[in-house]
Amino acid sequence: MNGNKKIAKKIVAGSMAVMMAAGLAGTYEYHNNVMQVQAAEQKDKDTQELKETAENVLADHATDSEDTGFSKEESVYVKADASGNVKKTTVSEWLKNPEKGTISDTSELKDIKNVKGDETFETGSNNNVSWKSEGNDIYYQGTIDKELPVDVKVSYKLDGKSISPKDLKGKSGKVEIQFSYDNKSKQTVNVNGEDVEMYTPFTMVSAMMLSSDEYSNVSVENGKLISDGDKNIVVGVAFPGLANDLNLKDLDMDIDIPETVTITADVKDATVGTSITMASAELMNEFGLDDIDSFDDLQDSIDDLEDATNQLVDGSKEAADGSKELADGVGTLNDGAGTLASGAGTLADGVNTLNEKSGTLVSGVNTLASGVQAYTGGVEEIYAGSNDLVSGAQELASGADTLNTNIASAADGANSLVVGAKSLKNGFETAKTTLDKGINALNNVTEENIKNSVTVTVNTDDVTAIVNKPEVTAIVNKYVDENTTEEEKEVLTKAVEDALGQCTASVDKDNIKVEKTVNGNAALITQSVQGAQACMNGVGTSLTQKSGSEEKPSLLDGANSIESGATRLAGVLGMGDGKTLTIGTGAAGLASGSKKLLAGTQKLQAGVAQLHDNSAPLMAGVTSLKDGGSQLASGVSQLASGANQVADGAGTLSNGTQTLLDGANTLADGNQTLADGMQEYKEEAIDKLTDFFNGDISGVTDRIDAMTNLAKEYKSFAGISDGISGTTKFIIETEGIDD
Repeated sequence: MNGNKKIAKKIVAGSMAVMMAAGLAGTYEYHNNVMQVQAAEQKDKDTQELKETAENVLADHATDSEDTGFSKEESVYVKADASGNVKKTTVSEWLKNPEKGTISDTSELKDIKNVKGDETFETGSNNNVSWKSEGNDIYYQGTIDKELPVDVKVSYKLDGKSISPKDLKGKSGKVEIQFSYDNKSKQTVNVNGEDVEMYTPFTMVSAMMLSSDEYSNVSVENGKLISDGDKNIVVGVAFPGLANDLNLKDLDMDIDIPETVTITADVKDATVGTSITMASAELMNEFGLDDIDSFDDLQDSIDDLEDATNQLVDGSKEAADGSKELADGVGTLNDGAGTLASGAGTLADGVNTLNEKSGTLVSGVNTLASGVQAYTGGVEEIYAGSNDLVSGAQELASGADTLNTNIASAADGANSLVVGAKSLKNGFETAKTTLDKGINALNNVTEENIKNSVTVTVNTDDVTAIVNKPEVTAIVNKYVDENTTEEEKEVLTKAVEDALGQCTASVDKDNIKVEKTVNGNAALITQSVQGAQACMNGVGTSLTQKSGSEEKPSLLDGANSIESGATRLAGVLGMGDGKTLTIGTGAAGLASGSKKLLAGTQKLQAGVAQLHDNSAPLMAGVTSLKDGGSQLASGVSQLASGANQVADGAGTLSNGTQTLLDGANTLADGNQTLADGMQEYKEEAIDKLTDFFNGDISGVTDRIDAMTNLAKEYKSFAGISDGISGTTKFIIETEGIDD
């Protein structure tokens, strides 16, 4: 029988732990889904948020009291230092649904005041407080100096060593924050005929806010971390005294009912803020454990629990399989989305590059259009010039032929000049011999000879001197020898005549006084003689090469030069030997090249004519290209905008699918963990529960009944009248080190 009791205790304790864990999990889920953490910098807002967080945890399982008339709801507000030492306790009381008239209440509070209405009160003996009610709810508040039934202590460690909250400020390292709870509400109760000590089953919920700028890698034992990116709210739950109430020390099952909440984190430049701990005994009422008062009831519950567990195991396995398939599908989707995002990004980059270059394209097309316009204008000029070029080439060809003909004629003339120069040279050589003979005779011509050979006629205003040829001939014959030929005499006579003619023409008639008779004008005759003599001497000099000491070229030297120059000229103008370029060969080449040039210019004229004919279509095409370039730039700009939107959308899709993949993997892992946990729970708890459930469990149910009664009996901290229903909760606020 004792063995059966031990097994039953294990089973019931295990069931209690399961129900507590399930209730706590529901609390976390509730809070995580409905609690929207709002960013707030002020400490009072942070504190209020922590209160709401802790209160939501308790409120999810608190049962609404039935509306049975007058009742009392109590909230105990405790101000404590950073370590949890109580500094001040304030209690708010809410009297619900009072009737008109005098309402009798019991309260240990001091400094009572009405915080909402105008109702007045009087205090009496035995903590009696009488309110004059108008039929409305009454809200009042006061202070109390009384030990709490359950309190909280907060301790800190940095890098494994204990540290005070004050000294922790500004430090960095591995921090550990622990909330420890001390249940002082112990009573002696009779359980199955035995007096035992049991605690009022308080549920403790602590909440603390940690800045994400300071605290990282936050984890919590027996709690939940809620983060919005800017800050972390840590919520922990503990049940101080529950293990003792269930007598778990005598059980062999591995059951851990939390009595502390421990937070660990990496901290940088630490601050310690406010924490809120809420305590209530109402949570035990949620489980309805007082309904399990017989073996049959518990047997039915166990059967139902086994069926439900089997369904949960099957369902969790199916959920795990389905979530795995979902994760695989989302993985494929994420890969495709990544490829799409990459391709869209590449497309957007290319289109953006095209868009950036479209302006350059339009500018280039405009430049091309300007260039083509200039080109067509140039073609027009070339077309006009080609006609002139052909005309010039024709004239050049004609002139080159003429030049070639004239050069040939000039070459013939040069050859004739060579022959003539040689004859002249021979004649000068002959004349030189004759002149040498007659030069002495000419130099000895007397004034009388001159007078005889020159007739001077003097008029009033003029003087005329005429050479008498017969006299000149007689002079020449007189002064030449018998070896002089007739030709030489003729040449000599002509030379004397020319000399005398030049001399008489150079008489300075203006400086001689003209008289009526020649014989009376001796000066004129003398001057004529002197001039004639000088001229004759000059002729002799030119013929003999000598005139004093100065060397001057003779006519013979000139004839030699003419012969030499004519010979060179004939060589230059002729066709030469074919090895040396001459004017003749150049003129012939010019004539031939000019004909080829004419043919080439005629072909050029034909090609330019084609360019001219095609200029108009080319200009029209460039105009169309220019218009198309502008349209292309506009279209590329729209395309770039669309491509960027596609890239952004693809990136968002990729990020979303990655988030979805992370969520699907987390879901798959969670479902697999749930499936494994459900299977383990079935094997370790439910299967053992059904296997071992065959004994007397009255002792365990009596403890549960006693614990439930203790929870129901705890109605007030500051006092409540007999027969009045009531609830109470404690809100313990530990101050931050800067408070």
